[in-house]
Amino acid sequence: MTRCDRFETEALLALERGLPLDEHFSSCPDCLAARAAYDRLGDGISSLGAEDEPPVGWQARVWERIAQRRRRRRGWWTWWVVPAVAAAAALLILIRTPEREPAGLWVKVEAGSTVRRGAEAQPGDRLDLRATTGGAPHAELRVYRNDAELVLRCSSEPPCTRREDELRASVVLDGIGRYQSLLFLSKNSLPATASDLETDSGAAFAAGADVELGPEVVVR
Repeated sequence: MTRCDRFETEALLALERGLPLDEHFSSCPDCLAARAAYDRLGDGISSLGAEDEPPVGWQARVWERIAQRRRRRRGWWTWWVVPAVAAAAALLILIRTPEREPAGLWVKVEAGSTVRRGAEAQPGDRLDLRATTGGAPHAELRVYRNDAELVLRCSSEPPCTRREDELRASVVLDGIGRYQSLLFLSKNSLPATASDLETDSGAAFAAGADVELGPEVVVR
């Protein structure tokens, strides 16, 4: 017995165009079975990727982080409106207030006493670090060698010195390797270190910290 294929050849196009179907499609067993199969297929396709949808409100959180970054980076004046209550109305007073210097990290290599063999950094040179904290309550300077050895970590104690929003430190480059400097900034205390850059950075990010990355210095 020949199977009826009118659902595929006629009804699908009619449904796509929003047209009514004739009585054949409500009584033909083959067409009813075909329609049920297409309905199941459509339901399955529409549900694909539902588990991959981003969490509710993610756009707002992203834009808020961008706005916070812009506020830290903006280097001009911010206008604040201060209300003053009067007998019949509120008076607005504009006060122009300078913003803090945005967070940043600067690195400089100072030559040591060894004989120079070119322009590259050498063992015995000194790495000078200067950072601005952007008003963050907690700030740390760190230097890692080869991403695996923590050779400097300090905040306001030696070898760091902190004066208001400025943080400075120096460390001697006492061996061959790659030296990576970082400035960690946080509203809360920073977590303990494990003396490896990847683990320490992950823990800091998980605690809500931000990071400023300095240039990598290679000592040969």
